[in-house]
Amino acid sequence: MNRLASVILALGMAAGPAGAVLAASPAAAPSHSAPAMPIARHERSDVQGDRMTQALNLLEANGYGDFSNFQQSGKDFTATVKRAGQPFTVLVNPDTNQITRQG
Repeated sequence: MNRLASVILALGMAAGPAGAVLAASPAAAPSHSAPAMPIARHERSDVQGDRMTQALNLLEANGYGDFSNFQQSGKDFTATVKRAGQPFTVLVNPDTNQITRQG
């Protein structure tokens, strides 16, 4: 029986890579297989990070791609932006999607 398996394997190898896979498949497959285990997912809710990302996206979407001093200010965020070469501060509220010019 061992000799027969060697002959079949040799013929499969001669047939090329696909033949080698086919020849090796019956010997490689176990006679019994364990049940598949479900993949555990551990998703973490990062509400503050999501709000920050939303605020950054709002700045970009409203033409404030060049900004600095982005920081949290209470529940909102502030950033220094430039328009027509003049810097000013804006308040970004990601909950209402509003950007308000400060002073």
